[in-house]
Amino acid sequence: MTSLLEKGVPFHWTKERQAAFDELKKRLTTAPVLTLPDLTKSFTVYCDASKEGLGCVLMRGGKGDCLCFTPAKKA
Repeated sequence: MTSLLEKGVPFHWTKERQAAFDELKKRLTTAPVLTLPDLTKSFTVYCDASKEGLGCVLMRGGKGDCLCFTPAKKA
C-alpha cells in the first residue's frame, strides 16, 4: 500500500490492497492496541539514528510489548 503514496504512481485499488487495508484496520482497532498503559510498570525507550533517519520504540517493561514505534527519515 505504501507504493500508492509515491510520486507519479497511478492509484489502482486492487483486491490485494483492499485485503492489506482490512488487515491494517483490524490490527489498529483491536486489543492490545487500544489499551491504556499500566503506569505502575516500567517502560523502556530504544532509539537508533543514522545519517538517513532515526527511530524510537516505547516498550512495556518486562513483557517486550511494543507500545509505540516512530520512524523518521531525513527530508
